[in-house]
Amino acid sequence: MDSSKQAQCAVIQFLSAEGVSGTDIYSRMKNMYGTECMSRTAVFQWCSDFRHGRVSTADMPRPGQAHVVITQESIAAVNSLVRENR
Repeated sequence: MDSSKQAQCAVIQFLSAEGVSGTDIYSRMKNMYGTECMSRTAVFQWCSDFRHGRVSTADMPRPGQAHVVITQESIAAVNSLVRENR
């Protein structure tokens, strides 16, 4: 059985569409997935999201630090800029 997060979200999406409560969804998933089951809080959050119109089971992009690549070329470029502005 696929216990990935996306598979569990699909179960939540289906059961939410059928009107099953978050408590019952979590209970059923805990019996099915055991220790691999997502947290109760996560199940309730996904239930709320689906009931408010969310259609995707994929995670949404999150804000955060941009990817940074440090190379010798970029170090040299920064050093050059710093020296020019002294």
